[in-house]
Amino acid sequence: MIARSALIVDDERDIRELVGLTLGRMGLRVETAGDLASARAQLAAHDFDLCSTDMRLPDGNGTQLVELIAARHPHTAVAMMTAYGNVEAAVAALKAGAFDFVTKPVDLAVLRQLVTHALNLQVQKRAAKATVPRLVGQSHAMRQMRKPDSKQQRSPAPEFNSGE
Repeated sequence: MIARSALIVDDERDIRELVGLTLGRMGLRVETAGDLASARAQLAAHDFDLCSTDMRLPDGNGTQLVELIAARHPHTAVAMMTAYGNVEAAVAALKAGAFDFVTKPVDLAVLRQLVTHALNLQVQKRAAKATVPRLVGQSHAMRQMRKPDSKQQRSPAPEFNSGE
């Protein structure tokens, strides 16, 4: 069985180590990055099941990373962490494609629950995709239905399409 993997992006070394140890104890292979440039390099080199990113990074912000992952790595679940949590920041992160939003200091029980939920959701979506027959037809509407919607792929909401 291939180990699940996570990328932890935070400019605070202590946070990277704490989250990394927690996820490592959950059986995940963990890589870390202290800034946006390092995170981009890690994403170019490896596929990750999960990414946790700080909102404020020395060379940019976590929302930029969320948008990059949404565009290039749609199967990677992303959680935004920040000490500067507010409703507007949470909404912006979720609109950019983040799976969840967590405020610092991080409650490790909440973090474990978030990771477990994100990974289980991925397994369920893969299983559902394998059992659902492909959509047939070549009309414009059918081609649009088959296009992957990266925000929907990371959303915990079920997707239901019906009609002729």
